[in-house]
Amino acid sequence: MDASNYIYQVRSINNADIIWVRVRPEYTTDNERKKIDKRICSFRGSSNIINDISVFDNYDCKDMTFSIWKDQNIKCPDFTSFSLTDISKNFNKCIKDIQLFIKKHRKVIIRTNNETGGNGMFILESSSSKKEIIDILTILRIRCLKFISKRSSTRVMVVQFISTEDPNGLIDLYRVHISLGKIISYYAVTSKLDVFHSVDMNYKDLNRFISINEYLRSKILNLEKIILSTAKTLGCSIGAVEFFLINDEPIFLEFNPMWGGNASKFGFGQEELRDYLDKNRSTLEKNIPNIYQFTDYQLYYKSLYQNIHKHYQSSDKL
Repeated sequence: MDASNYIYQVRSINNADIIWVRVRPEYTTDNERKKIDKRICSFRGSSNIINDISVFDNYDCKDMTFSIWKDQNIKCPDFTSFSLTDISKNFNKCIKDIQLFIKKHRKVIIRTNNETGGNGMFILESSSSKKEIIDILTILRIRCLKFISKRSSTRVMVVQFISTEDPNGLIDLYRVHISLGKIISYYAVTSKLDVFHSVDMNYKDLNRFISINEYLRSKILNLEKIILSTAKTLGCSIGAVEFFLINDEPIFLEFNPMWGGNASKFGFGQEELRDYLDKNRSTLEKNIPNIYQFTDYQLYYKSLYQNIHKHYQSSDKL
C-alpha cells in the first residue's frame, strides 16, 4: 500500500521531475502566488507542472471560471459580477442591475467570487426587498474590502440559482474528481438545503443518496468527455468539479484544485447514515462501489499517485 512505490516526495525542487502546486485557494494571497511563480518559472518547459500557479484565477475566481466555461460552450449558471470600484462609485446602479438579474431568474445567489464553504454567500428572491439587497451588497462590499488588499481579484458576483426539479424539494449535487485527463472518483449527495455539504445528509436521505449514486454510475461514461473538458479549459490537471444534472445535462458550478473534507475522512452524512453504509457495505458496494472507493482513504490516494506516476511515465516514453 506504500504510495512511495508510485510517487516520491523530494525536498529540493531541483530534483523533481513533477511539480505539483497544491494550495488552498481561499488562503492563498497575491504575495504567496508571486513567490510560488518565482520559484517555479524557470522549470516551465523542463519539468511537468500540475496546476501551475499561473492559472490560479481561472478556478479561484468563480466569475472567471464561468466566463471561460461559457466561451467553450460548457454549461454553467448565468451570472454578473461587480468590482469593488463598481460598488463604491456606482452603488445605486449595482442595486438596479441586481434587481434586474433577480427579475430575470427569480432566485439568485449573491456572494464573493473567491470564498468557499458557503462563506460570503446569500440568497435573494423576487420577494426580496430593495433594503435587503442594499444590506447584503453592503455586507459583501465590506467583505471585499477585508480581502482585496491580499487577494486583488476579489469581486461580488450574482449567480442564477438552479432550481430543483424534484417534487420533494431535494437538490442533488454531483462531484467528480479528475486526474490528468482521467476520472478517478465520483459521488452524489442530496439535501433540501439551498447550500449544503455531504455532512448535512441524514438517515432520511439514505434511499435518495443510494439512487442518485447508482444513477451517476450509469451516466458517468456518457458524461466523461464534457466533465474532463471543465479541467482542461481552466488549464488544470487535477481537481474536483461539481455540477447539477438537469434533464441529464450537467450544469457546472465549481472547480476545486484539491479536495479532502469530511466525506473522504469520516464518510457521508451524519452518524446514523454513516453507520448504515458501514454495516451494509457487503450488499451496497455492488451498486455504489464509488462511495466505498472514495472513503477507503489509503487505497484511494494510492490510486491517485499511481495514476500520476503512470501518466508521466508513459509521457516520457513517447
